[in-house]
Amino acid sequence: MLSRENVMREALSGLEAQRAANIAEEKRRRAEAAEKSPEVARLLEKRQRLFFAGMRDAFAQPARSQAISGDMQAQMAQINASLRAALVASGLPEDYLQPVYRCALCRDTGYVGEPVHEPCTCLKRAVMNRLYQSEGLQGLERENFAAFDETIFPDEPIEGRKGTQRAFIRKCRDFCEHYADGFAAGEGNGLLLCGRSGLGKTFLMNCVAQRVLERGYSVVVVSAYKLIEAMRRFQFGEEGVERVQDMLACDLLCIDDLGSEPMLRGVTVSALYHIVSERRNANRAVVVTTNLDSDQIYEKYDDRIGARLTDPGRMKVIPFIGVDVRRFAARG
Repeated sequence: MLSRENVMREALSGLEAQRAANIAEEKRRRAEAAEKSPEVARLLEKRQRLFFAGMRDAFAQPARSQAISGDMQAQMAQINASLRAALVASGLPEDYLQPVYRCALCRDTGYVGEPVHEPCTCLKRAVMNRLYQSEGLQGLERENFAAFDETIFPDEPIEGRKGTQRAFIRKCRDFCEHYADGFAAGEGNGLLLCGRSGLGKTFLMNCVAQRVLERGYSVVVVSAYKLIEAMRRFQFGEEGVERVQDMLACDLLCIDDLGSEPMLRGVTVSALYHIVSERRNANRAVVVTTNLDSDQIYEKYDDRIGARLTDPGRMKVIPFIGVDVRRFAARG
């Protein structure tokens, strides 16, 4: 798991490097323009002298500082107009000597707003892109609530139930989005999404993970198979201490396809119990997808795991029903 704080520091460091590159590019452009046109060079020097003279006079005569500033701005406007004309005459764009930056909103500082500074969209995007590169999070750019398409589910009545599968998955989506929008670290309330394959469980789990991540919380998404493998390596002292710590300490842990992991004697059950129990004790939430129903979870694992994953006070159990949408799509 990449720490969001570390990623933010990396992004701000990148912006600092970008600002340094911007300054270097501005200097290069000034040198190029001055070399091409003696008139540009003369105006640049005149503008610099005016600036320093105005600052000196303002400090020397505080009572007249406002008038001095107004006079200086008027002269600067005249020089800048002449400078633009000289640039065009030398074959360069009239804005060639304007400040250089990639983001027009924050000018590559990463923050906007006055007096309260908030992260710019460019900084948010850089952080999210870096987080999406983390192991287990690559699919979140594609599997999110904005990409959810209920039309892939059959709009036909579910046998033995009222309503269609499409209407049912819409309710599941709405509930999951409400959960993600209201998620708060340290509350410990999770989700158990259960049902046969091809019903949308993993997609909605990823939707939740993406929204929670987007809201600034730390998220780990891991398959049950990889979770057990990481715990096995950790248990036998091979490696993976950091990975296990990530799974224990993140704000939201998403475990996909519980029940598909190998049942290793002395490893699988104890590993799952350790993860689930430690996170429960620390009030850290888990979202789990599984093809097993509640009874099968009790049968496959021990009562301690089953009780924690189905506890109505801490876990919302959502049974997914209907036909495999992949078969439905193939049939269509």
